[in-house]
Amino acid sequence: MKCINLLISCLLLTGCCGKIGPQCLKYDSMAYNKSVQQSMDSQLLMNIVRLRYRDTPTFLQIGIMSSAYELKRNISAELKVTEGGSAHGPMVFIPKVGVDFIEKPTTTYQQLRGDNFVKELLSPIKMSTIAILQTSGWRIDRILRCCVQKMNGIQNAFTASSPTPDVMPQYREFLELCRLFRDVELQNGIDIIGEKEPKSSHVDYYLVLDGSQVNHSTLNRIWQLLDIEPGTERIRMVPYHGKKHQRDEIVIDTRSPLNLFYFLSQGVHVPTQHELCGKVTVTADSQGRRFNWDEVLDGIMTIHSGSENRCDVAAMVNYRGVNFYIDDRDLASKSTFSLVSQLLALQMGAPDVPILTIPLNN
Repeated sequence: MKCINLLISCLLLTGCCGKIGPQCLKYDSMAYNKSVQQSMDSQLLMNIVRLRYRDTPTFLQIGIMSSAYELKRNISAELKVTEGGSAHGPMVFIPKVGVDFIEKPTTTYQQLRGDNFVKELLSPIKMSTIAILQTSGWRIDRILRCCVQKMNGIQNAFTASSPTPDVMPQYREFLELCRLFRDVELQNGIDIIGEKEPKSSHVDYYLVLDGSQVNHSTLNRIWQLLDIEPGTERIRMVPYHGKKHQRDEIVIDTRSPLNLFYFLSQGVHVPTQHELCGKVTVTADSQGRRFNWDEVLDGIMTIHSGSENRCDVAAMVNYRGVNFYIDDRDLASKSTFSLVSQLLALQMGAPDVPILTIPLNN
């Protein structure tokens, strides 16, 4: 009877181990989620650093992630004669229980390339993307500083949208304009809206200013900088077309995603030794002195470098034997990272991935 009870207990024990799915999902889903987020941030940071060195960026997309779990159980028993080997001697009942737990993770990666990907990478950011980002709550000054390289002829470090220039760019008037827009935004006096033409699917976008909410000296300066007719509160936003703007519109020359990466790469603080040996371009100001790119990228992106591993980082990669990282306390750079991730999703979409077939049984 004791042997039978022991066998039943073993069966119950292995039965309790059967429902492993919920427990695996509880812990593994969070682990995979965290790994994907860290991987995407590291890839974005790596490509920005690469462009500072004029190296070729590479983009990988996680296609499919799966993890199969297998629980193998076995139970057996044997009888052994303990004395003299006689068939009539005392016998011992020996139960045997085995449990094997096997995890089979599968992750597929896809290199983003081909005509469609390259076209999207090099195409100007859409006006609809700027409108969506603004209405979703992103600060208008951050959107414009990242996405726009020229508005009605006012340059936002236009030459920084490509490999690091030898001479400092023009940027001061654009920064002033962005500060004014931010002031108006804080007073709930600015919005970007889209209006669909009734006879077509075309959508026109407008920058709308609310004069009743804003100091008129601020609006006057905005109109002056943009060469807009004073008093115009509904300003049409027009994609760059190479012609002079009308006095009730803003001609906007947006960056492409690749232009944006180049722009952000100017915020990489490379080791002094790499500058001295010519691995990167050192930009000069009008007096021939070393130009500080923090004047352009302040509040947008700062990427530090160092030889030691750090724990207080939001993202870090090792490139050319140097650790490049974003300080975890740098909320501005972290915000830009999030903005860029959303912008890429809006601009480029998700690639097609192959269907992964997973066997249900061995």
